[in-house]
Amino acid sequence: MAKKYTVLETWIVNEMKPEESNSAEQTYERMQQQAAGKLPVIDVEQNFREEDHFCDEARVRDFAAHLAGAETVLDIGPGDGWPLLRIAPFFKSATGIDPSQKRIDTCQANADKLTITNVTLKKMSATEMDFEDNTFGAVAAAGSIEQCPDPYLALREVFRVLKPGGKFRVEFEAYDKQEKGITERLFLTETEESLGYHYVLRHQQPPWERNYLVKFKVDPETRDAFKKLADLTSRLGSIPTQNPELGLQFLEANQTAIIGSSWYELEHFTSATMKQTLEEVGFVNVRIAWSAATLARTMWPRIKESGLSDEQTKDMLRGLAEIAVKLDAPAGLGEPVVAVKPSEGFKG
Repeated sequence: MAKKYTVLETWIVNEMKPEESNSAEQTYERMQQQAAGKLPVIDVEQNFREEDHFCDEARVRDFAAHLAGAETVLDIGPGDGWPLLRIAPFFKSATGIDPSQKRIDTCQANADKLTITNVTLKKMSATEMDFEDNTFGAVAAAGSIEQCPDPYLALREVFRVLKPGGKFRVEFEAYDKQEKGITERLFLTETEESLGYHYVLRHQQPPWERNYLVKFKVDPETRDAFKKLADLTSRLGSIPTQNPELGLQFLEANQTAIIGSSWYELEHFTSATMKQTLEEVGFVNVRIAWSAATLARTMWPRIKESGLSDEQTKDMLRGLAEIAVKLDAPAGLGEPVVAVKPSEGFKG
């Protein structure tokens, strides 16, 4: 199927001749913080009177319940520390790998701040892990596999380093609910070397994402242009097609300040394609299993005024996660997947 190109994308490709890059270099090395610095426990104090904090705890308990019984866990792409730093207390040791040195440094700083001492961090690609076969009792991934240049190779590496009988729980930015056709957005970044204009395109079927970065020199005039652009996006939204002053008009007006451009493409998953891919890799007992966070969100309206203490809330969510482990979810809703590496001597 031929891929469609927007007017803005065509301009970037033809005028800027972007170099091929990857998500670690182009996006995550440029971000000051993930989740806007609002990760419960890691960035801000946990507050169960907020729905997002309630559901975040449910996600943590979901990983812990699915991977229970393992002593060692590997988190693929923890970024600033999620879920690695939140699930580390449930294991004897926890290891996190990320291809972005900035994210590794931030995650280590967060571990030190939280006095978490059983965590090891390594700058490493999931497609080429420097671990022996059968190293970890469990593996977790939250929105990271699809960020790899080759997701299939990354999943093969997960299979390799997982011990026989070990479990893999994977969340992903599911495209089950992605809007039909192409959607777009822009966001801005800043480093010491450049101001960044990021243009992102997503397509539902087949599920893919293209990311472009146009880099601008850092000077007072360009900073002022970016400040005005940020103000516009806060008022008008982040869709250039709907607001030309956010897209082509901005780039053309400031073209003399452009100093470079890059791009990368990602393959995305639905619950069904993730399940199928894991089975192809060699996993068994592959299931689309309800996330405890999904169930928690449905409960929130009845829980928020319950007056439960923090410990009572945690106990309730622990129990909810233990129930969720047993519940299969239908395909098409974007729920996470859990899989098992066959034990030695397994015959399918």
